[in-house]
Amino acid sequence: MNILLVDDNAHRIAFFQNGLKAHKLTICRHARAAIKALKQASFDVVFLDHDLTNKAADPADENCGSEVARFIADYDICCSCIILHTENAVGRESMESILGGSLSIPYSKLKKVGLPSILKTITEPGA
Repeated sequence: MNILLVDDNAHRIAFFQNGLKAHKLTICRHARAAIKALKQASFDVVFLDHDLTNKAADPADENCGSEVARFIADYDICCSCIILHTENAVGRESMESILGGSLSIPYSKLKKVGLPSILKTITEPGA
């Protein structure tokens, strides 16, 4: 699978790199980089964090997951699955309201369940 990860946290990035070794992983640490990647390629799965500045971001900020979500919605970017993995409740609510068909799975739960399990669940028929 071709997967886009939007996150700026080095520990989280390492977790995704380790858990997604069998897949093509594009990592973007900034909203502008993620938007550029989405313009250049299509992705099967997008893992989207909200806070991209090492602190809780306002959903109106340019460098946050809500900005990427707005781009996806405004330009009808096609993606089989968008997973919102932020722990920021305000940011998650903002992205959920923009991307109605997304899944919200906070990073803490992703870490417990494991990425292979999540990917298996979302790729199974009827998921």
